[in-house]
Amino acid sequence: MSQRGDLSTAILNRKIRPNRLIVEDSVNDDNSVVNLSQAKMTELQLFRGDTVLLKGKKKKDTLCIVINADDCPNENIRMNRVVRNNLRVRVADVVSIQACPDVTYGRRIHVLPIDDTVEGLTGNLFEVFLKPYFLESYRPVHKGDVFVVRGGLRAVEFKVVETDPAPCCLIAPDTIIHTEGAPIRREDEESQLNAVGYDDIGGCRKQLAQIKEMVELPLRHPSLFKTIGVRPPRGILLFGPPGTGKTLIARAVANETGAFFFLINGPEIMSKLAGESESNLRKAFDVAERNGPSIIFIDELDAIAPKRDKTHGEVERRIVSQLLTLMDGLKSSANIIVMAATNRPNSIDSALRRFGRFDREIEIGIPDVIGRLEVLRIHSKNMKLSDDVNLEEVAHETHGHVGADLASLCSEAALQQIREKMELIDLDDDMIDAEVLDSLAISMDNFRFAMKRSSPSALRETVVEVPNVTWEDIGGLTTVKTELQELVQYPVEHPEKYLKFGMQPSRGVLFYGPPGCGKTLLAKAIANECQANFICIKGPELLTMWFGESEANVRDIFDKARAAAPCVMFFDELDSIAKSRGASVSDAGGAADRVINQILTEMDGINVKKNVFIIGATNRPDIIDPAILRPGRLDQLIYIPLPDEKSREMIFQAKLSKSPIAPDVDIKYLARVTQGYSGADLTEICQRACKIAIRQSIEAEQHMQRMREGGMDVDEDNDPVPMITKGHFEEAMRHARRSVTDADIRKYEMFSQTLQTSRGFGSNFRFPATNPSVVSQGGGSTGANFVDEQDDDLYS
Repeated sequence: MSQRGDLSTAILNRKIRPNRLIVEDSVNDDNSVVNLSQAKMTELQLFRGDTVLLKGKKKKDTLCIVINADDCPNENIRMNRVVRNNLRVRVADVVSIQACPDVTYGRRIHVLPIDDTVEGLTGNLFEVFLKPYFLESYRPVHKGDVFVVRGGLRAVEFKVVETDPAPCCLIAPDTIIHTEGAPIRREDEESQLNAVGYDDIGGCRKQLAQIKEMVELPLRHPSLFKTIGVRPPRGILLFGPPGTGKTLIARAVANETGAFFFLINGPEIMSKLAGESESNLRKAFDVAERNGPSIIFIDELDAIAPKRDKTHGEVERRIVSQLLTLMDGLKSSANIIVMAATNRPNSIDSALRRFGRFDREIEIGIPDVIGRLEVLRIHSKNMKLSDDVNLEEVAHETHGHVGADLASLCSEAALQQIREKMELIDLDDDMIDAEVLDSLAISMDNFRFAMKRSSPSALRETVVEVPNVTWEDIGGLTTVKTELQELVQYPVEHPEKYLKFGMQPSRGVLFYGPPGCGKTLLAKAIANECQANFICIKGPELLTMWFGESEANVRDIFDKARAAAPCVMFFDELDSIAKSRGASVSDAGGAADRVINQILTEMDGINVKKNVFIIGATNRPDIIDPAILRPGRLDQLIYIPLPDEKSREMIFQAKLSKSPIAPDVDIKYLARVTQGYSGADLTEICQRACKIAIRQSIEAEQHMQRMREGGMDVDEDNDPVPMITKGHFEEAMRHARRSVTDADIRKYEMFSQTLQTSRGFGSNFRFPATNPSVVSQGGGSTGANFVDEQDDDLYS
């Protein structure tokens, strides 16, 4: 298995060869020179002053003159920033080098300056800059390269636009140098320089390996597939949630392979004229075939190739048929790969997904912690970060975020840093102080602020929140808290323990008990404590009047939860959607029964790798369908009883922690006399006492105002009602009421007891003292025999 895991990314491993060298910065200012150690030059059979061809990333190469440097390490090559930019590499990247002895002399070359480097310059550029640079130096040039020339006090950048007779040549004394034409805009040059490559994609190493196998191998080495006797893959379908980088990957593949890239945006090829949409598709494939090797990339494939049996428009059906015939008609000799992207793979016509068309489907999923860290490093590589920034912590706390969300998070953190320095910035000024610019550095607090504002895009339409309720806000329920921590926090924080003991964690809990005992509050606290996303589902909201829509709602919510894992799903009032099946006679078309069936299948279908926990809360456990309560679904049934005296005291303290309380208010006595009150009832007592204090305070202020108007002296510093007093609580207790009757409590406790007796063996279970294999089949006296004598069950 490990060997297979290694092979899946084998294509990413770079082969070690003597001509592959690590880039390091050069102190030499010359754009035409690279330095190697003498030992490496001898190994590669190179001599001082030889012309060499260097190959970098994104199919970029350039010509340079090699010179030995004694202090250069054996495996390194030194080049300055200009050469690195031409090769699209950075320091510590790898380039390959080879001798290039047969370079021709150039007849003519055309060079143009880059606009921002020649601003304000007067005089002849050729005489001042180019003539001294090229005169009798026999410099090698490559079409598309940029070089820097210093003259006087200025440095001017030029780009080689055209060379004759070959793309790379040496500049001889008789080479004609043309400089006619408008300067090249910096933006155009920068956009080419910043073209997306594999380095700009994080969080999908395995998927990149698959794409390289299917795209780069057939385009670069078609002979591999011919030799082995199979057709290379023709089509690749990338699917996954929005913002994971599907389009970005396609652009990176095109840039890195140097293939011709033809982009088709799904909706753009549609036309109102009959036959024109198909004609647009045919033209795209014709252009790609003429410019091979090429990649055709169809973005938003579901817009032009929906399922034919479900579309009413004739145009869509014809386009699907045209796409099928075009993909089948691709010649095996034509070096064309068709890539497509969609976030709705199941709405694409099934004929497109068979072998020979889009036969490879690669899911670009939501990145895990390591993937998120890679993405954050890529987005923050050009950002000015302060020393306290810990990107690993940010990656750990951004569950469910895709690449686009993380990019948005970085820009929000940067904006927050600018807001903090806003008092130093005057919008009306033409220039901002250099000191202010130097002081800008994004801090960890800026990232924390951005994280509070950011939510996973997969869950934007579902209200997902990490609640701000902590264990301290919940009074009592100590054993329940411990049980919940083990159930939800352990799988998120200690997954290795579950691997060690070879068991899957439990996936669901049902809270039951009288109303107002803190079931919803507990669910919020557990989501906050383990920093999981929290989706609250109100039972009645799932049911709609349309046939099949209620089940679709359930499916959508579970899909979103899986996308944002780890996620706590909280079904409040579970009894409203999970009544025992068959009991709801008046139900229109059995919608509630179908919803339960859908919930059951989703619970069983929760992907093992996804940390999705389901918490249900109900105060009618007796009417819930028993299938939901079986082990493997909501298997942990936790009774949330009315609070005991100690818990009531803790609830009072939690509720009154932010209120000014008079020292003579005896909270312990309040807890003692409120036997049988639920948490909600106790909260109501606190609210009523607070309301009475507010009323008295307002009345006292009005009285003082009247005294002031009557010309009487009033002590302004005197606060008539500084805190909630004993009298306020006494008044509140006169109106206090219990929301749960004794009969209700007996019902819950009976249900809890019957559950206990039906579930376990109590304290009776013991393994037999002797070896079980020795015990006779009838079950000896030492054996643990729990079978009822009267039981006529077939399997007992």
